[in-house]
Amino acid sequence: MRKVRRKTGGISFLTAMICICFVVVGILCITRYANISKQKERLKAENESLIAQSEALSDKLKQIRAQEEFGKDDAYIESVARAQLDMVYPGEIIFRVTGEKYN
Repeated sequence: MRKVRRKTGGISFLTAMICICFVVVGILCITRYANISKQKERLKAENESLIAQSEALSDKLKQIRAQEEFGKDDAYIESVARAQLDMVYPGEIIFRVTGEKYN
């Protein structure tokens, strides 16, 4: 008479393969999520940096426009011409005072 073999409560090959596939897919999902989280943080920091640069450039543009408006004023043009270019009106005499003493 032949003995009949019974399963002894072990898992079948198919069940083991399905479990292994779930574990591998789970690990892949976790690593992908970690990479996406790191990329999100990096992009968030880059965005904050770009916003700060944008605000700085906006402030600089406002200053340039204010100087441009101020530069249209005749009094400003005259003061720059006198101070930086040493220009004078006809007939004016410039006296330069230095810190040297004469004996």
